[in-house]
Amino acid sequence: MENETIKEFMAQKAGQIFGNAFILNRMKRVLGGAQKHTYLAETENNFKFIIYIWDKSTSYFSYDCKKDVFSSSSAQLFEENNKFMMQHNVNVPKLYYMDRSKENQEYEYAFVEYIDGIDMDEIISKYPERLHFVLPSLKNSIDNLHNIKSAVVGQLNNFQTSEFNIIDFSFNSAQKDIDYLIQVDDKNKELYSELSDILCQSTQSMTTRDEYTFIHGELGPNHVIVDESNNAFLIDIEGAKYCDLEEETSFLKIRFGNNYKNLINKQLDQKRMEFYHLCHCLGNLSGAIKLKIDNYYDIDDVKGMINYFISLLRKVVDENSKNEYYVHSL
Repeated sequence: MENETIKEFMAQKAGQIFGNAFILNRMKRVLGGAQKHTYLAETENNFKFIIYIWDKSTSYFSYDCKKDVFSSSSAQLFEENNKFMMQHNVNVPKLYYMDRSKENQEYEYAFVEYIDGIDMDEIISKYPERLHFVLPSLKNSIDNLHNIKSAVVGQLNNFQTSEFNIIDFSFNSAQKDIDYLIQVDDKNKELYSELSDILCQSTQSMTTRDEYTFIHGELGPNHVIVDESNNAFLIDIEGAKYCDLEEETSFLKIRFGNNYKNLINKQLDQKRMEFYHLCHCLGNLSGAIKLKIDNYYDIDDVKGMINYFISLLRKVVDENSKNEYYVHSL
């Protein structure tokens, strides 16, 4: 996509959507994320907004809407999830305008509210004194999100049947990740073989449920923007879905560390927590390695992710060995 062509088109659309007084002055690419392009736009009268663009060329990962059960790269899901979350008092930036028609351009795009703030990663690392105010705001949105229930698994545009087994699906996805990791990371083949055995053990005696929770799907500190009044807003919401609550909470525990206990106070299934923890580590590691192979723009960040998730997976193996030793010693 040609940047000048995009800017000319967006300038025209901004005038149509916001009014002739809103003349687009600049449009700056915001780096971050691997699913869509993000731009910070500013008009001559100092109004700022975000432009999201979805196109096959904007994603480092590929999805087949006819074959894939879940998607995290979808303009349709962004639009539906944004409306749905706002209806349930979940803090998300407002959607001003969405065009999925592709009538005048080859991509889908949206104009979205600009939140003048910083992401939660920066709050945690640089301004921990603000956490006392920010965490309750974030918890309120998480609680409202997790209070939404469904009898079946799925996304708002793709519900599964009651026969769909989320444990089997997650197990198969994790096993595919292991097969991929064995193929591309020869140095850690033994680790991945051990993890395959642990994965098989982790699903034993686990049964399906008759109620599922609406979750964000990728809720890390990098997907939370905090404004100057310490209000927390969830972003990158395309992957939201009805699923086991533990899929979300196990990821929150990985990403928020010690702050996790201030966000979740629900009864959780510990076997599911361990199972999804392993699935997340495998999925994130395999995703990071794919990004490295595809020369992702922030290669240092990718290398950090790879080292981090390998270390977490080694801990899983160590903990399993300790538990087996304890059982055999009884």
